[in-house]
Amino acid sequence: MTQTLHQRLAEISTLNAAWLELVAKDAADGAISAGLAAFAENLKENLQEIATSLTDGTFEPDDLVEVRIPKDDGSKRVLQIPTARDRVVERALLDLITPWVDPILGAAAFGFRPGLGVVDAVQAVVRLREEGYNWVLRTDIKDCFPTLDPTQATGALRSLVPDAAVVALVVKFTQRCVRSSKGRAVAPGLPQGSPLSPLLCNLALLPLDGALTSKGHPTIRYADDLVIAARSKQAAEQALMIVRDTLERMTMTIAEEKTEVMSFDDGFCFLGEDFGNRYPPELADHRVTTPERRILYAARQGGRVRVKSGRVIVESEDAVELLSVPQSQVSRIVCFGAVGLSAGARAWAMGTDVPVTFASRRGSYQGQLLAATGGPRVARLKAQLAMTEAAALGIARRIVEAKLVKQAVLLRHFLREDNARTVSPSIAQIEAMVAMLGQATTTMELMGLEGAAANAYFGAWRALLPEELAFSGRNRQPPLDVVNAALSLGYTILQGECATAVVATGLEPAIGCLHTESRNQPALVLDLMEEFRPLIVDQVVLQLARSHALRPEHGETPKGKTGVLLTRAGKEALLPAYERRMLTHARSLPDFSGTWRRHLYRQAQQLRAAIEGDELAFTGLSWR
Repeated sequence: MTQTLHQRLAEISTLNAAWLELVAKDAADGAISAGLAAFAENLKENLQEIATSLTDGTFEPDDLVEVRIPKDDGSKRVLQIPTARDRVVERALLDLITPWVDPILGAAAFGFRPGLGVVDAVQAVVRLREEGYNWVLRTDIKDCFPTLDPTQATGALRSLVPDAAVVALVVKFTQRCVRSSKGRAVAPGLPQGSPLSPLLCNLALLPLDGALTSKGHPTIRYADDLVIAARSKQAAEQALMIVRDTLERMTMTIAEEKTEVMSFDDGFCFLGEDFGNRYPPELADHRVTTPERRILYAARQGGRVRVKSGRVIVESEDAVELLSVPQSQVSRIVCFGAVGLSAGARAWAMGTDVPVTFASRRGSYQGQLLAATGGPRVARLKAQLAMTEAAALGIARRIVEAKLVKQAVLLRHFLREDNARTVSPSIAQIEAMVAMLGQATTTMELMGLEGAAANAYFGAWRALLPEELAFSGRNRQPPLDVVNAALSLGYTILQGECATAVVATGLEPAIGCLHTESRNQPALVLDLMEEFRPLIVDQVVLQLARSHALRPEHGETPKGKTGVLLTRAGKEALLPAYERRMLTHARSLPDFSGTWRRHLYRQAQQLRAAIEGDELAFTGLSWR
């Protein structure tokens, strides 16, 4: 039987992990708190008491204790501190629900999210400045945590977290009393000092983020501290009106003394960083790693890949050497069209677990050369075959949701005032499809919702791409323009990587949850691939097109053929950009970080766990 989130919460291992996180955080802040020190004296018994009360349903949060900390300006910061016992449970709750909540928080929220921090928020503002946004609205929400209505967060939580008992426990934590010098009363808003409060704050402020970004106002929010970028003073003032109106509906107000419309020439401070028209500078993406081994792409028609003296050699049809690299530097080989592979290269690749992917000249995935591997494949195959329709449908629903959420995130990344009328309705349509996923009773219905979202998604691309690229929508077999040719090629490369990941987990690629075997395609590979389409390929192609690195002359129609293929120059633009994206380091989950390529392999493992019976193991990745 599948374990529920609440059952996981009550496990000693879960509570102990939360305890260790709290100790590490206190240590990083300078000293272990007196509460945690006292809790540690009888750690085993205290954790067991929590586990027992959670299991039998008798757990009740303790009162908060009010603490006033003097600030430099003479005022005092008011914190409501939970007991050590409550901090352990809250931390464990936070770890459990973050994977279900964080993916929908969007691109505006930077504070208190896995893998994001002050540097990321600062660089986001810098990139907007470099894009030509010369004005900003700087503002702050007055007494944000004490005045925020917790039901705005917990109401949203009910539709996100698949365990009513867990949500009910979170609600209990938002209804605690606080003890102060004035007596005992229900704590207002969200208590500062509570591990759950930052996540609930981000969730509750989603309407504010959405109200701004839907009108094309790029927004950077770190908790209740905001920068809204604008191309003119008038646009910044319009954004201010949106902030005022939205907060008024939420019974909140802005901090007038911290609110000002200004230009980068005027200068301003945000998150402790002084901004001007040149400083801080835009930094190279420190998250891109440099691998020891790289992917070799071979596309010279009539050419051949062979090995000799410890090197991988690519040569033309007339045996002219085009490339020679050490075997130790090759992690994968991708062959397009009429490219041969020598017997020696085949034996070396299979003997060293170097995957070889084959694609047509147009970029359609054809298959893969994989070394035979051991492991309990029979048991996993039986688990795939024994999967019930209900279990497969649940996994398929999360696959589609992960893809659609990322499509909306990608559109928000490029949502601006000049395209908001087209892009915002498309985002709304995608979100409407996400809301309907829970009502789908068959995979056909899920695919119908996915198709409707795709129409809205690619319809919005027309407003994001340069006019000269003449993109009229998604088409393939054959692609009819440069953008579609780049997408198709990118998807082919991605499919090869997904096939390797699926096989590496010991799963049968042909047996899927969302896709079916009737398409004569590796169904499970396509399942895994779905959320990585917008996350990797679409993001790369859209960014290349908008920066004019992908241009109309990068497409060609072969003589006597229809459709468009990428030229050599087009491939030289796409393939390195794809690789950089896959090598970008991210922390999209509380307990995992690594390159996007590592995340792909991890998602394959999570998919396997879900197929084998842990249905809650697979959730979509967070991407901002």
